Amino acid sequence: MTQHAARLWDKGQPLDELIHRFTVGDDPTWDLRLVHWDCLGSAAHAHTLLRADILTDAELAALLDGLREIDADCRAGRFAIPPELEDAHTAIEARLTQRCGPAGEKIHTGRSRNDQAATAARLFLRAEAAARLSQLGDLVDAALARIERDGAIEMPGYTHMQAAMPSSVGQWLHAFVEAGLDHMQALAALFDRLDACPLGTGAGFGVPLPLDRGYTAELLGFSRVQRSPIDVQNSRGRMELYFARAAADAAAMIEKLACDLLLFSTAEFGFFRMPESLTTGSSIMPQKRNPDVLELMRGRAARLRGRAVELEFVIGKLPSSYHRDLQLTKEPAIRAADEIDQLLSVSRHVIASFEIDRERLTAAMRPELFAAEAALRRTQAGVPFRQAYRQVAEELRDGRFSPPRSARRETGAAAGDSARAAAPEPSTDAAPQRVSRELLAELRAERDAWRKREAAMQGILETAERLLCAE
Repeated sequence: MTQHAARLWDKGQPLDELIHRFTVGDDPTWDLRLVHWDCLGSAAHAHTLLRADILTDAELAALLDGLREIDADCRAGRFAIPPELEDAHTAIEARLTQRCGPAGEKIHTGRSRNDQAATAARLFLRAEAAARLSQLGDLVDAALARIERDGAIEMPGYTHMQAAMPSSVGQWLHAFVEAGLDHMQALAALFDRLDACPLGTGAGFGVPLPLDRGYTAELLGFSRVQRSPIDVQNSRGRMELYFARAAADAAAMIEKLACDLLLFSTAEFGFFRMPESLTTGSSIMPQKRNPDVLELMRGRAARLRGRAVELEFVIGKLPSSYHRDLQLTKEPAIRAADEIDQLLSVSRHVIASFEIDRERLTAAMRPELFAAEAALRRTQAGVPFRQAYRQVAEELRDGRFSPPRSARRETGAAAGDSARAAAPEPSTDAAPQRVSRELLAELRAERDAWRKREAAMQGILETAERLLCAE
């Protein structure tokens, strides 16, 4: 390849080396993560060029073989993006031209790096949204399994960090199941938002060639084209921000899980324990078993918020159409994808593995946890709630309070009062702090419905992947 053709925009004039290094930045590093998606977009574009009579059948076949080779080499670590070639788009075209001759020089017909980059990013984000949704499903599965196994174990519920009302391990874990399902819905909505093909809009104002954009979209598994060429560029960074926010929201759930486990596994609480294999030690204190994994789950969740904030600042000041600032949206989006991937995998493992100290939980179920229940029971006998509230408060203050009979069997609160504790009301599956069998079945049914959606998403992704499959 000749010197002046190294960069796609190069017209043979000299470029200041300092400026070149600054404008290229670390794009070659991050673009390696997008080579596969760029190859898919290029394969679809090549098919569209054939339909427009710009490529011949032989040229299409040569280009597809070249794209498969580039994709395989990149997966094997054999494909590099030299700084002088700037980005994946240029490096791919250079390899195709070297391998395929004039056909390689035709691949960019009717295409700009602007819509090319937008397409690669869109394909990457779409695959990441589907993969993270599947991981959230695995996390929900782990929580549901723990609820089925340990959900009936009672534990105190806290407000303001003070013991408040009876709860259970199941009720605590149920909160994360619901949050996980909610975040799955958010990622599914993001997948739908990403379902518009940017390719064929050129630099941002359309292309004066008879390119069938609907055909391109169909090949890549999109249900529609992105209609506005200008919005294709305006949405760069916006789509990355949507993904980073979804990742940060899911990470916030993980952060709360980590904080709870950190608190409840302290010696002062002792409700839970981390298995020794999930902890680290101290270089000076032999007794220490440090829950570093939980602390880093919390810390990485916080860092994910920073990715979204970074994207907001990069794109927030821009007028319409393409600007080089958008180059800086790749790194935070890719980092966000990597971080939420790791967080979800680790969190699922933690949920499946943490240990429960039943004795400490039973001892923590103190009588005052049942004060609200006692007041509400009196309302069933006709006592106005505010009067019942004050009666119970006075009994607690005077040391005369005794929890309802249904609670005493569980807590041992009336162990010294055998006459009153002799015939407790049975605990039922319908107690508000329990996850009932009916609710568990409902949650499992909802999880099963998401498996069908995951399969549909995977089918869409496989449509695009077929572009690089050898016939």
